[in-house]
Amino acid sequence: MNQATSSRRFSAIGTLQIVIIVLVVITALIHLQRGISFLGGGPPGGRPAGGQAGPPPGSGRGGFNILSVLPIPLPYLFLLNGIGYLVLVSALYLPQLHQYQPIVRWLLIAFAAVTICMYFAIAGFRFNPIGYLTKGIEVTLIVLLLIDGRQSARLAAAPV
Repeated sequence: MNQATSSRRFSAIGTLQIVIIVLVVITALIHLQRGISFLGGGPPGGRPAGGQAGPPPGSGRGGFNILSVLPIPLPYLFLLNGIGYLVLVSALYLPQLHQYQPIVRWLLIAFAAVTICMYFAIAGFRFNPIGYLTKGIEVTLIVLLLIDGRQSARLAAAPV
């Protein structure tokens, strides 16, 4: 009975976890929407009809183009990013994967950090309200995941 009480304590979803889930879903939906819209008509002033990558927004003419070295076109990267967020948050709080929760949490933190870095590598620092909103959500997500990890570690170390 003691072990059952202990595992219930670890798998409880509280306010912090709900906020994390909501932030991940918002970020995932934004990335999925952007990917779908890019497939439909391309980014504003970006991708020609043939699907070849144009210069990234804000990169100017000439110079290094990060899109030219990416193995997957930008719309598909957006779609994969949205799907990746949903898969990772599902894995984070599925009771069957509880033993991997610390690893999945760090993967989600790294995923968000790479997403932020790639945004600025592709778009530069050109003002984009949706992009900046999403990056703000992702930074908040990283902070909340770190707090969640600390709380989980404290609960695991607490005497039963």
